[in-house]
Amino acid sequence: MRVKLVLKTVGFLAALSLASTVFAAPLPASDSGPSTLTSPAANLSLRASNLLNRMHNDARWVRDEADQLEAYNRQPFQISWQIDAVTLMRMRKRINHMDQILYRLRSMEGMLPQGQQAEINKAAPAMVELTDTTQTAIKFLNNNEDLIWLPQYTAYANEMYTEAGRVERSTVQSSGNVLANPNVNQSTETQNLGTGS
Repeated sequence: MRVKLVLKTVGFLAALSLASTVFAAPLPASDSGPSTLTSPAANLSLRASNLLNRMHNDARWVRDEADQLEAYNRQPFQISWQIDAVTLMRMRKRINHMDQILYRLRSMEGMLPQGQQAEINKAAPAMVELTDTTQTAIKFLNNNEDLIWLPQYTAYANEMYTEAGRVERSTVQSSGNVLANPNVNQSTETQNLGTGS
């Protein structure tokens, strides 16, 4: 009698574990419904749109900072090199962030729709020029603190303004698409990129 009870219990447990395995198994692809926004290509395109939107916003911020730097340069005797240095450091931090975004976009570029590839290809040269000009301006200021009135130095602010504007304009299409799409979660990309850059 005891053996029968043990066998019944073991049989019941085996049947229960088999049933739970069947319920836990994923549905076949044909039964799981349409794969609209959750498909890998759509998710990747959405992530790229989000990154392009962030680059657009960063470029606008850098452009405004370059405009402020130009205003300082118009009155070089009323401004100190330290204020220029602080402005350039803020710009460099934002530009480094934009460079990280561009790197991420380049890594996924081949899997994106042609429109997004075109935006990335349009933004990339301006981004490289913006990075180079900012580094050159910082180097000049580090070596010539008392020469911020020279045209060679003051021209950098204008170049940075122009280059940041080019990046901003090249990413305007994705910016509009992301802002119009309520399904985009911008905090995801913020976490993925990190805040220490």
